[in-house]
Amino acid sequence: MSGSSRVHRLSGLLGLTAAALLAAGCTVNGPDPEPTGEPAPASAESGMPKRPAELPVAGAQDAEICTWLTGQQMSQLQVARPAPVQKNGNNYNGCGYLSDGTGASTGISLRVVPQGIEPFLAKVNSADGSRKTVDVNGFGAVRSQIAGAERLGCDVFVDAADGQTLWASLSLLSGGSELNNEQMCEKAQQAAGAAVTTLQAKG
Repeated sequence: MSGSSRVHRLSGLLGLTAAALLAAGCTVNGPDPEPTGEPAPASAESGMPKRPAELPVAGAQDAEICTWLTGQQMSQLQVARPAPVQKNGNNYNGCGYLSDGTGASTGISLRVVPQGIEPFLAKVNSADGSRKTVDVNGFGAVRSQIAGAERLGCDVFVDAADGQTLWASLSLLSGGSELNNEQMCEKAQQAAGAAVTTLQAKG
C-alpha cells in the first residue's frame, strides 16, 4: 500500500469514532440519563475542577496540533506518522497518528473543539456507565465511549481552556479485540496526558 493510501485509510479509520460522536450530536438534546449507581458525568450542575492554567489550544491548526506529541511520547503510545485529520465539513482541526506496528493496531487522534467541555459533553451520546471524570495533569477531563460503538475506541475530553476542549481519541484499526474497553480508555487518557504535557511546556 502506498504512503498516501495508508494516510488516507488512517484518516478514514480515525474518523469513525468522530463521525459517530458528531452524528450523535445531531440527535441528542441533552446529557445522557445517569445510570443508577454510576458516577455522574461532568455537567453544568456537577462542574469540573478549577483549571490550573489555560492551555494554548484556541485556533490551533492541524500542523501545530501534529507537534503536540513528541517523538518519545509517540514511541510510548506506539504510534507514528502524524498527519492532519481528514475533514468532512463537520470535523474539528486535529492530527491523527497511525500504529507503529509494535503493539495493538490502534490509531490516536487529537482535536481542538472550540466549545467548553460541559456544553460539548451535552451532545455526546455516551454508552451507559462509560463516562468517568478523570484528572489529566491537573485538568478536569471525562472519558467516554460512544453508545453502540464501544468496541471501536474511547474518547477523552479535557477542559483545556475557557471555551476550548482538547479531544483525544483512540480507535481500533483492526477488527480484532486486542484491547478491552478499559485498556482503550487508559491509552486514550495517556495520549491526552502527553498532549497536555507538551502544551504546558509551551506555556
